[in-house]
Amino acid sequence: MALVWLLSFVAPKPLHALWIFIVPFAAAYCLYWLPVWLGADPSEYDVWKFMIGIWFIAGFFPSAVLVLILRKGHAK
Repeated sequence: MALVWLLSFVAPKPLHALWIFIVPFAAAYCLYWLPVWLGADPSEYDVWKFMIGIWFIAGFFPSAVLVLILRKGHAK
């Protein structure tokens, strides 16, 4: 969420909606594959693919609310 907040100030306004999707998905993807990148057996992780969606949704909604709050604050 902090990355979405930072990108909302740095990036142009039309990209704000894009960060709501990209940042939570990238974080969920990295959380999912992190054990494999650190040396765990990748054959065990196919069963847990649904976790990417759960982590994405857990990051998407707070990010969307944050962007809406920031847009209202910038409009004033």
